[in-house]
Amino acid sequence: MRTKDLRGRISYLAEAVRTAAANITNNKLRSFLTIGIVCLGITCLVGTQTAIECLSSLLTGAFGTSAGHITISSCKARSDGAGSRTAAPLSYPDAVDFVNRFGGDLPGGSISVYTHVPLQNGVGYGSGRLGPQTTVLAFSGDYFSCNALAIDSGRDFTGSDECVVGNKVARHLCRKGHSDSAIGALLYVAGRAFRVAGVLQEETSLLGIVTDNTVFIPIGAAVGSLVDIKGSYFIDLSVPKAMATGAAATAEATMRAVRHVRDGEPSGFEITEGSAAEREIDKLGGSLSSIALIIGLLTLLGASVALTNIMLISVAERTREVGLRRAVGASRSNIRDGFLAEALLICEAGCIIGTALGIVCGNGLGVYLHAGAAIPWKWIAISQLICMATGVAACTLPARRASRIDVVAALRCE
Repeated sequence: MRTKDLRGRISYLAEAVRTAAANITNNKLRSFLTIGIVCLGITCLVGTQTAIECLSSLLTGAFGTSAGHITISSCKARSDGAGSRTAAPLSYPDAVDFVNRFGGDLPGGSISVYTHVPLQNGVGYGSGRLGPQTTVLAFSGDYFSCNALAIDSGRDFTGSDECVVGNKVARHLCRKGHSDSAIGALLYVAGRAFRVAGVLQEETSLLGIVTDNTVFIPIGAAVGSLVDIKGSYFIDLSVPKAMATGAAATAEATMRAVRHVRDGEPSGFEITEGSAAEREIDKLGGSLSSIALIIGLLTLLGASVALTNIMLISVAERTREVGLRRAVGASRSNIRDGFLAEALLICEAGCIIGTALGIVCGNGLGVYLHAGAAIPWKWIAISQLICMATGVAACTLPARRASRIDVVAALRCE
C-alpha cells in the first residue's frame, strides 16, 4: 500500500512539473525575463563569494607563514584633544639596535629592516624612465624570506651598487632594451646607479600591494643619501607559528628597551602580527559577502514581484483551463500545486544558470590574479534555499486565487 502511494505521489509530482514546463514554454517572454532577473541576483551573490574564496586562497598561498609574521612600525598620528600629533618615527638607529638585541633570540626565524625610498623623478634607465607606479624599497636582512618572496632569475644583491627588481619592471626593461633578460641592466635612483642582479617571481602581496613594480636596493646605500636616517623604518620578523605570540611579546619588550620607554607609557610604535592581518582579510571578505548578499536579495525581491505579477496574469488568462480541470475532478490542492511548481521551476532555472555564471565569473577573476579555483558550496546551498523561498512567496497569492476560482464562472469565461 505504501509503495503504491509513493508511486502515486511521484507520478503526481512528475505531471505537475510537466504541466508547469509547458506553461513556461507557452509564455516564453514573461518567463525568461523573470528567469533573467533571478539569474542576475544569483550571479552577483555566487560570483562575489567565488571571487572572495579565490582571493583567500591566493593570500593563503602567498602568506602561508603569516601567523608567524610580525611587523614593527612607527605609530600613526593620533588625536590628543588639542589636535593631532605623531610619535617620533622608528629611526634607522632604533631598528639596528633592535636587530642587535633581538637577533640572538630568533631561532629558526628571520629578520629584516626596510623603508620606502621617496622618489621625485622616478627611476631612470638608459634613455627612459619607469612608470610612476614604480616604488623603491631599501632593506637589509631576510626581507624576501620574511614576505614569502622568491627570486626567479639571477641572485640577491651582494654589493651596495646592485638591486633586485620585480617581474613587471624586468619585463619593461627587456622590452625597451630588446633583450631576453633584465640581469645586468642599470637603473638610476636619484642619480645613483644600481645594476640589476636578480628578478623576483611574479607575486601579489598582502592587501593588493603588488611587488612586481618594485625595485629593491640595499638599505646601506640608501640611508643618509636617499633616505633620512631618522625617517620612518619598519622591522619584519618571521618566526615559527608556535613561537609567534611569545616572539611578539619579546619584540615589544625589546623595542621598549631600545627606545627607553617605561612600563605604562605609550610605546610610540606598533606591532602587527600576521594573525591580525588575517583578521583584516577576513573582515574585508565578510564586508564584501554582506554587500553581495544585500544586492542579491534586492535583485531577488524584484524577481519576486515580477514573478507574482506573471503568475497573477497567468491565473487570469487560464481561468477557463482551471475551470475545466476542476470540472473533471482536479482538487484545489492540485490547482495550487501546479502554479507552485511553475513558480519554483522559473526560480530554480534562474538559480542554476546564475550559479554557473557566478562560478565562471568568480574563477575568471581568480585566473587573472593567478589564484586557485574555488567553488563556494555553502553559498550555492544558500542560493538554492533563497530561490525556493522566493518562488513559494511569489506564488502564494496567485496559487491561492487560482484554487478558489468558481467552477461555473470559470467555464463561462471566454
